[in-house]
Amino acid sequence: METPTPSIPVEKEFLDKLLPRLLGAQSVEVGEWEGHKLSGGLEFDSAIHRLSGTVACDGQPRPWSLIVKTVRPGAKSADPQEFNYWKREGLAYQSGFLNDLPGSLAAPRCYAVTDHPDGSLSIWIEDLKDDLIHPWSVEQYARVARILGQFNGAYLAGRSLPAESWVSRDWLRKYIENAAPMVAFIRQNPAHTIIQMMFPGITLPMTLALWDNCPRLLDRLDAMPQTFCHQDAFGRNLFNCGERVVAIDWGYSGIAPLGAELAPLVGVAAGLAKFPAGQMKELDQACFAAYLDGLRQAGWQSEPRQVRQAYTLTVSLRYVFGATVGQVLPGLLDEHTRQHWADGFEKPVEKAGETDAAIAAYYQSIFMEMIRSLGLVATTRFLLRTLGYAIRLSAKRRSRAQPAKP
Repeated sequence: METPTPSIPVEKEFLDKLLPRLLGAQSVEVGEWEGHKLSGGLEFDSAIHRLSGTVACDGQPRPWSLIVKTVRPGAKSADPQEFNYWKREGLAYQSGFLNDLPGSLAAPRCYAVTDHPDGSLSIWIEDLKDDLIHPWSVEQYARVARILGQFNGAYLAGRSLPAESWVSRDWLRKYIENAAPMVAFIRQNPAHTIIQMMFPGITLPMTLALWDNCPRLLDRLDAMPQTFCHQDAFGRNLFNCGERVVAIDWGYSGIAPLGAELAPLVGVAAGLAKFPAGQMKELDQACFAAYLDGLRQAGWQSEPRQVRQAYTLTVSLRYVFGATVGQVLPGLLDEHTRQHWADGFEKPVEKAGETDAAIAAYYQSIFMEMIRSLGLVATTRFLLRTLGYAIRLSAKRRSRAQPAKP
């Protein structure tokens, strides 16, 4: 969605240098231009604008447009190894590493990365158009999954991994650590309206039981084959451009377990990319099979059960704790940020935290598949721990509902 906004502070002299690269011309005469702010994202510390205008090139008028993403430090970390390092995307473009990605995955052309006196930076990239209409079909998702498999598999089959300081490592562990304060809040306030809306029925005790197992599960992920990943490759960040799939938003990119790349593509397809929630299982199966095909095409022979376990672990930990508990829940509890999250999910504010029954059912199935993959003993312990939390939470709700004795 575009909303008119005052012109972005940009000097004509800067456009005189940038636009010839965009248009493939030696020189141009810059005419008028305008900016529009694009809305619909979930981040607070970045703003995205589309700049467009006309130039005279060889005496003929030519239209142009590009995207400017401005990132501010804000609440993001200045530590290159934190999950939310604010300069990561800009440095990734400046490094040149994204200019030559394997297979049919590409990053957008980046024309410049500029620093500003207020400490922010702007990334100037090509204005992309998706050849496909959203929501994509299952077959279209599978094509993207295959391309992601080729991309990830290439680094396991011998292509060199990036070693620069901007590359995230142990990203998921640090992302989940951010959720610890909200887990404590949930334990103390299980009957809170927003918590009940976000974690209906057995979902809440299952969530707390899973949290207790996080360290062991993260260790298991660390022991799996590691590759270079985009780590946020879902519908809003992917553009089908002919034979290529172009991925934007490289701010989470880094080293992650094989199979983790599928988590955003499938895990948030219904919630953020408008894919029919009732078809999540079909989407899951098609994308997983296509991803394995992509790995094989890249020259990597994987063990499907290991890749599947990495996927289910990443979906469960990342979107239950990192996203829902660590980011969405505090955003909805704060009256100053609640509307922002509602807008990002394209829902009325009173329904911003409501969990679709079909999506909840899919996540519960992933929970159980992941636990079963760990073996009978782990499954039994998880179920017993879930039952224990269910009993304690019920008792706590009953005690708080009883009137105080005179």
